[in-house]
Amino acid sequence: MKIKETMLFVGASYKTEILKITLINIAGISFVCLMLLVLNQIIFAILAILGLLVLNYFILSSYQDKKALLIKERENELITLISYFEIYIQNRQNVYQSFNMLIPFCSTWMKDKIAHLLNEIDLDKSVQPFINFANNFQQISASSLMLSIFQMVDQGENVNQLTQFHLVFDELAKSRNHQLMEQKEKHMTGMYVYPLIGAGLITITLTISILSILGDVINVL
Repeated sequence: MKIKETMLFVGASYKTEILKITLINIAGISFVCLMLLVLNQIIFAILAILGLLVLNYFILSSYQDKKALLIKERENELITLISYFEIYIQNRQNVYQSFNMLIPFCSTWMKDKIAHLLNEIDLDKSVQPFINFANNFQQISASSLMLSIFQMVDQGENVNQLTQFHLVFDELAKSRNHQLMEQKEKHMTGMYVYPLIGAGLITITLTISILSILGDVINVL
């Protein structure tokens, strides 16, 4: 199931999260039954159902949002670390030493991936360890970057290979900056949209409540 994979990706317990969602829905359905069967408030029962559906949508979509955020954070960390890697290479460190020197600056997740990369390099001198490392990231340019790094190992850290590495890294950094700008624009747009949605929901609720009261008054008369 996609939702299960997403929950596990963000480090959440599938059973725990499903239990939370189930309890929320049980509470929501109980409230709907109270409004509908006990208090005979059909309109409020309908509003409660709509509210429960919206709540479920936001809960389920939040896992995907967390996954997307985590992916971006890891890609940003990679770009930051590769900028350090570039400095080490310029200071005449080899590729293996440069990756090893990155470990103190890594997050727990990245530290594990780089350690695994170094272990694979010890056992396999082909391009495969670098491909495996690149597969941890969704950006295609990450694969190009790791291939250019492998070429420095395979063909030597000559001027041509260093130039190729710099070009690929610059492209990756530009792509990251472009995505950050788009993310800020979406965030600013959301800041204007969400208050309008909230105001619209409040207006609809008040309108329905007023119509319900007027209906009761007419029935009494």
